[in-house]
Amino acid sequence: MGYQMSHPMLILTSLDIPAFMSYAASYALYNYYLVDPSKGHDDYSNIRLIRAFEKGLDPKSSEAGFILTHIHMVAQTGKLIEGAAGVVEAVDAARSDKKDDHAIPDAKVGLQSILQAMTVIEANMEKMWANSLPKDYMTYRTFIYGITNQSMFPDGVVYEGQYDDKPQFFRGESGANDSIIPLLDHVCEIPMPENPLTQILREFRQYRPKPHREFLTTIREKAADVGVRDFLTNSGDLSLVVLYLRVLDHIRSFRWRHWQFTREYIIKRTSHPVATGGSPIITWLPNQLSAVMQLMEDVCKGSGLWAVLAEGVWSGGGAAASLTKKEFELIKDIMDNAVDQKEKLAKEVAKYCQDRGVDASKV
Repeated sequence: MGYQMSHPMLILTSLDIPAFMSYAASYALYNYYLVDPSKGHDDYSNIRLIRAFEKGLDPKSSEAGFILTHIHMVAQTGKLIEGAAGVVEAVDAARSDKKDDHAIPDAKVGLQSILQAMTVIEANMEKMWANSLPKDYMTYRTFIYGITNQSMFPDGVVYEGQYDDKPQFFRGESGANDSIIPLLDHVCEIPMPENPLTQILREFRQYRPKPHREFLTTIREKAADVGVRDFLTNSGDLSLVVLYLRVLDHIRSFRWRHWQFTREYIIKRTSHPVATGGSPIITWLPNQLSAVMQLMEDVCKGSGLWAVLAEGVWSGGGAAASLTKKEFELIKDIMDNAVDQKEKLAKEVAKYCQDRGVDASKV
């Protein structure tokens, strides 16, 4: 009996994803196997690619390292999901029952779960430098470009017999389509500036697998409905604020490292102004990174922590009575770094924009 493969467009319709190579459903998360399934995902050397371009089937190649590092990171998201859901549930319980004495402790447990997951995820992320060398990135970057805002496809691409034979403009494969940071953006209620760069961030949502989109939508809507950020910053418990700021700091750290990757792997090696996903290479990541650092300042000031830090030394009394010395020192280091990094980022972006004749105010 012969086997007839379903039409590719029917498969894409069933999966509810665009007809273009995506981060999750094509090049990364649905594109690996375990050498020894019993060893799981913790061992990086146990993960292999199924499909690749130039040299990616060699697990030691930079192409393989680029994708396998992403897989190695995402494999650690179980506690991240558990923590995010736990935080939303705790705040929801507090809002529905004013006498719920477990809300703050439960929210802390959720935030600590997120912190545990992000510590491992970022440790795996840092290995990108060794797993995928910056000098090799251009050898396979061409293959993952999209057809949106790319000079190679100024008129888009016509899929014969599909879309009424009208040109289509799909975004390329991008780690920005991952769900790790969007999940934290939503549960932490990080406000993004209303500009074209943020609109691209929203457009990336449709390139994620349907279950990812549905879960992220649920978290985003529920967090806004119950007021997660307001609860975490205005409960009167400064230790809760510290945990929230530590989560925000992981988002900052993650995005800062992503910016470093972009700077070292791409900006310093090509003058092409557009990222693989079709976003402006210089200004897109700083748009989100700046928003996180601004929120960190706003939370620190609004919660009263800023005034405590301004004293410079932990006294164990007054407004800092609910903070341990360790918490005080930790949050002081976090905020000092965030303030310094915010200034450094602005200078870097201004320099790259000036060097390339880009008007950063017109994004």
